[in-house]
Amino acid sequence: MKIIKNYKKIIKGLYADNLYKNSFYLMLSNIVSGLLGFIFLMIATHFYSSYDIGIFSTMFYAISLIILFSMTGGFITAIIKLVPSASSLDKNKLIFSFLMISCFIVLIMSFIFVSFIDVFSSKLIFLKENLFYGFIFILFAIFSTVTTLFNGIFMAFRKTKYILIEGITMNIGKIILLPLFVSFLYIGIFYSMGIGTLLSVFISLFLLYKSRLIIFKLNINFDIIKQNFNYILTNYFSSIASGLFGLLLPILILNILSAEITAYFFIAWTIFSLITALLMSTILSFFIEGSYNMNEIKKNRDKGLKVSLIIATISILSVFLFGKFVLSLFGNAYLNSLDLLYIFTISTYFFAINKMYLVELLIKKKMKETIIFNFLITIPAIISGTLLMFYFGLIGVGCGWLIGQLIGIIWILARLKLS
Repeated sequence: MKIIKNYKKIIKGLYADNLYKNSFYLMLSNIVSGLLGFIFLMIATHFYSSYDIGIFSTMFYAISLIILFSMTGGFITAIIKLVPSASSLDKNKLIFSFLMISCFIVLIMSFIFVSFIDVFSSKLIFLKENLFYGFIFILFAIFSTVTTLFNGIFMAFRKTKYILIEGITMNIGKIILLPLFVSFLYIGIFYSMGIGTLLSVFISLFLLYKSRLIIFKLNINFDIIKQNFNYILTNYFSSIASGLFGLLLPILILNILSAEITAYFFIAWTIFSLITALLMSTILSFFIEGSYNMNEIKKNRDKGLKVSLIIATISILSVFLFGKFVLSLFGNAYLNSLDLLYIFTISTYFFAINKMYLVELLIKKKMKETIIFNFLITIPAIISGTLLMFYFGLIGVGCGWLIGQLIGIIWILARLKLS
């Protein structure tokens, strides 16, 4: 009985700690979304061909790439950092200014992408040839932008449990719809994903309205943008550097290798992304708490790093023990992803340390080093991954990623030695 009381006391103490509480909800959200996403992919790989999966994944990554270049990443980081210290009026100005500007930029960039699709990726030419497909692509890109920004808003207000609700809604929606659109081939997968995202937008709007976190007033305040422009711009470039590898490589693989091999990359990267999402749950909680309390950066960093390394250890063991079985659930063809998945997973320790260091730079507003550090990892990873792809196929892509992460570790060690 005493042991049970002690456990309850420990759990209550952890839940009272905002870092652990936010980490818990973000981690739970990522686990649930990851499992549902896993089910989505399993259904997709059994109903659709690897070619369909490859084309869909390229469309998905193209939208993610557009969002990445639309300044949305810079706005999300700015929301998490600036909202805690802003007045109620300024919070609304910040949020709606960022939201409207992001959606407008995504609209323009999506239109340009579809209009010049034969230049960017000739295998997606159907988006230009079929006006309806092109329109749906642009619309779903905007929905995805809104959902991404809403998640940033929930994190800024420490309402990470709402991200869990939104994620469940989106994933269940797309799973239910997936078998219904089989006759549409790769566009059917895209429809399922897009409609699921739309459902998440509606549920997020409802949660924002119900919780009264913000006052709904659509306007753009350019003074707010000007005041924080340097911080936004730095985080914009930082987010590009962070996300570019995973979004650009699938398009390169499609054009250099094939749609089928793109599908193998997509599955391996999706599983690895689930692991990194769990790590980022703790790392983002460190960022949130650092934005609220600058005096406890070291304490929160150490707590966050310990949890991250534990997650990394469990993840590596799990992948090496069960990775082959997991990939076989998608079909025997996807066992071609196994070696790539092993390489990605080995990098988990390096990824966790690099991201924790990066977030500490953001909290301390060391913006110049933030950009340098990000691109120092990303550019070598993309260049080496692309070059090695010609000789070793998917294994070369994984080696490129690992090289980038190792360069980040070398930078951190050099900085620690100099300080």
